[in-house]
Amino acid sequence: MTESKNDETVPSGPAHESSDSQRPTSEGSLTSLRGASAVGVGRKFWLYAGGLALVIFAVVVVVSFLSAANDNARIERMKAHGIPVAVTVTNCTGNLGGSGSNGAGFTCEGSYSAGGTTFHEVIGSMITFASPGAVVHAVADPSQPGSVVLASAIKSSVASSRAYLRPGLLALVLIALALVFLRVARRSASTRRTAA
Repeated sequence: MTESKNDETVPSGPAHESSDSQRPTSEGSLTSLRGASAVGVGRKFWLYAGGLALVIFAVVVVVSFLSAANDNARIERMKAHGIPVAVTVTNCTGNLGGSGSNGAGFTCEGSYSAGGTTFHEVIGSMITFASPGAVVHAVADPSQPGSVVLASAIKSSVASSRAYLRPGLLALVLIALALVFLRVARRSASTRRTAA
């Protein structure tokens, strides 16, 4: 009985050790599963990205101010020096609302003559239907005769400082973001000096 038990024991020789050596360690298997180590994004990258975003935002603010100024100047120009024209409606196309089920006015086109040139353009501020051949009174922009707006719309429109309200709010947001960015940049610079 003793010899049979000894025969059943696992041999502890070179063969057993070689089989153990062929078995991968848990650390090695985890390393092979992980692959390449992730590279963290540095603080400099975020500072550069923040600066670029501020520049883009500043451009948007400037464009908003210029657009508001151009709109007010256009109203004043067309009121003082606009060219009265009689526009013959050629067609009116219905517009759909956001849901696609409700009407949202009409876009009408017409032909007119200004400065000896005939134009075929969209009639600005005209959202009601007019049958083809109908004549409406409009005003052409003296600096851009190809732009025409209903005379009634020009009379009721007024250049206002309210046009600068939205750009002004955007400018305040830009100033606040710029102050936060400068504060973060100074903290980052002081941290690097301390580390050095």
